Amino acid sequence: MPAKAFISYSHVDQSHIDRLSKHLAQLERDGTLSGWFDREIHAGGNLDDEISKQLLSSSIFLACASPDYIASNYCYDRELEIALEREQAGNLTIVPVVLEPCEWLQTPLSKFKAAPKDGKPISEFTNPNVAFLDVATEIRRLCQHGSDVKEFKSASPTSEPDDPRGGSRYRVQREFDELHKRDFVERSYDEILSFFESSVGEIQSVADVEARLHKTSDAHFSCTVINRGISRGFETLHVRRGGSFGAIDILYGEGNRANTSNGGFAVVADDYQLYLNSMLFHFSGEEKKMTPREAAQMLWDDLLSKVGIGYA
Repeated sequence: MPAKAFISYSHVDQSHIDRLSKHLAQLERDGTLSGWFDREIHAGGNLDDEISKQLLSSSIFLACASPDYIASNYCYDRELEIALEREQAGNLTIVPVVLEPCEWLQTPLSKFKAAPKDGKPISEFTNPNVAFLDVATEIRRLCQHGSDVKEFKSASPTSEPDDPRGGSRYRVQREFDELHKRDFVERSYDEILSFFESSVGEIQSVADVEARLHKTSDAHFSCTVINRGISRGFETLHVRRGGSFGAIDILYGEGNRANTSNGGFAVVADDYQLYLNSMLFHFSGEEKKMTPREAAQMLWDDLLSKVGIGYA
């Protein structure tokens, strides 16, 4: 018998929910999950009675967190309160699905393991389908390991989010040695590479635009973007781990010329966190501490701007 999931959400977030339902379709098709949305209430039905009935018969509660969800008196004060009571009684598993950046960590949802991984908001993914797939994968795992539900509910994120403004409500001072910095460089390079892989896949759907990514080694990849709509719409960016800046080194142009660079990123630290510090030659202004994702976004946007591509 499929597990029954109650999807609690604000109607302002309907576009996210439509995409989530498509990613849950295979779980419903293969009999793993039965999802319920309040849009399934027929005209003339008693809204409160039907929602209460469905919530009381569900074993999984997907709390689709966003600013609008937290601000909704009905979602937060009614649906979530009932879910928390059932969870306390051991009759329900609560899974926060973080749609948008919001203060969900200041709510009772902070006690539960969130999806996508580390509670990163879906809206911050370059390709939201990657995030929704992670949500569907976690729900499938939960459904297939029903005896492990308690562990799933109470587990905290397994790794600290790269963005120091998200994640835990607490900050602990620490010192960073060279090993910490080396590991951070490797993780940063991997995240930048992953960001570019997703971005290349996403932009391929744009007419007259072609993008290619080539991994030369474990420490070097190049990305070429072509805009066939303009005469000089061609550029290649090389991203290299290490180099003279210590973390990430970049170079524009077709050839990966040794001992030549257009700048890069160095590792800096405060009392709490490691960051990347932009040292790109063609950018001026005040130095800024960046997360790996912010650095990746900066490089991708700069590459696109060189071939005449922006955002709608």
